Amino acid sequence: MLQLVQPPAPEWVQVVPGLKCLFRHGPSEALVFGRRFVRQAVEADDRTDPQFAFVVGCVVWGLVDWDGVGAPAPVPPDEILKGPAEALASWREANPAPEGNAPVTADYVAALLRQNPAVYDAIDRTYVESIVRAAAEKKGSGPSPNGISAAAKPSATPAATAPNAPIASTSPAPKRARRSGASSKVAPAS
Repeated sequence: MLQLVQPPAPEWVQVVPGLKCLFRHGPSEALVFGRRFVRQAVEADDRTDPQFAFVVGCVVWGLVDWDGVGAPAPVPPDEILKGPAEALASWREANPAPEGNAPVTADYVAALLRQNPAVYDAIDRTYVESIVRAAAEKKGSGPSPNGISAAAKPSATPAATAPNAPIASTSPAPKRARRSGASSKVAPAS
């Protein structure tokens, strides 16, 4: 009988120094979402790396909140960028980067994982690999109806009571002479 278990509450994980992520548990849902995310990403752009898209999809599903990811600063218009440095400094003073953490969105998750390989590796190792491992363990953990688990019915006669099987000969069978058909000799006349 399968025992239902309530999933644990989301848990904060220190991914790298300065970045904490609140991840929820649910390996099956994360895998389904990760696979769907890959399909959609590849359909949108066939140059998409499926492995990267899978990791992003799993993280997008499981990431509830983060601490240490700031929203991107506004981008100055071209005329300010090409102008004098004082104009750019003045524009940035008037348009500061948002305070606090960026909202958790698929675009921001992808941007974070894309721009910082250390964060990508840490999240892949601590969150995504644990999901894949848990799903792999589930595949082999249920009672098998005809395998070797305790729930399986025996499908073979125990060795002590099984009749001996005939032992096959390992030497080749003797070759028989081939018959060529009717004799070419003429029978004597009587």
